[in-house]
Amino acid sequence: MSEEMKNEMIESVEDVTTEKTAEVQGGEKQEAEKKYTDEDVDRIIARKIAAERKRMSKLFNEEQQESELEKRERAVLLRELKADAKDMLISAGLPSSLAGLLNYGSKEELSQSMAEVSAIFREAVQQGIKEKLRGEPPRKGTGVSLNAEKALANAFKPGAR
Repeated sequence: MSEEMKNEMIESVEDVTTEKTAEVQGGEKQEAEKKYTDEDVDRIIARKIAAERKRMSKLFNEEQQESELEKRERAVLLRELKADAKDMLISAGLPSSLAGLLNYGSKEELSQSMAEVSAIFREAVQQGIKEKLRGEPPRKGTGVSLNAEKALANAFKPGAR
């Protein structure tokens, strides 16, 4: 039992005892002592426990309802953020499949992760384009042979004619 409930029970027992005090004709106070049986104490305790259970049950139900409401609100917010993210990706010329990589914690986190994913994606595309345009280096031996070079050099020497 909690300390608070014990204090309440003691106070209620004291209240009942003081109510039983009566004044007699001569101005003397006579205290009519009420002795509680185990059954009386059990009833008082049971009443207090029932009241506490009712209060706790009410609080628990309210917390459950608030929790369910918060879950629903988070789910709606998440759907809205995902829809916004797909729209932003499409308007930025990026594939909407990148939406799975974004952080949907809040609108600020979404815009930050959107900027990061966009930059990384564009950089990867640029590297891919450079790789394709670079082509293969020329093979050795495809140039003009040495004999042909000598023949050309000799043909244009002064005095070769």
